[in-house]
Amino acid sequence: MAQTHAKSGDLVWIDTQSGEANQVLVRDTHIEIFRLSLAAGAQLQSHRAAGAMSAQCLSGEVRFSCHGQTHTLLPGALIYLQDAEPHAVDCVQDASLLITLFLHRR
Repeated sequence: MAQTHAKSGDLVWIDTQSGEANQVLVRDTHIEIFRLSLAAGAQLQSHRAAGAMSAQCLSGEVRFSCHGQTHTLLPGALIYLQDAEPHAVDCVQDASLLITLFLHRR
């Protein structure tokens, strides 16, 4: 069954405590919003998003590296990166992140 995504005007509830698989919430021409779940010890090596992005910690704890610095993201913390800025993530405690990508799709 194909996954449905929220449309303009739809209300979306995000389960911040669930450790379930990642979930795409919104996918449209120039934006994608998804919940990224990471287990303690998980690492995302340095990579670049296909546009500007923000990452907001919903639960848990991650170390987010960018611009030569490492920031600890706890619930409520949000970080913004310009277009295609390299970044890496190291999960300290089971975590859930809300990722928003501003894409260059045509």
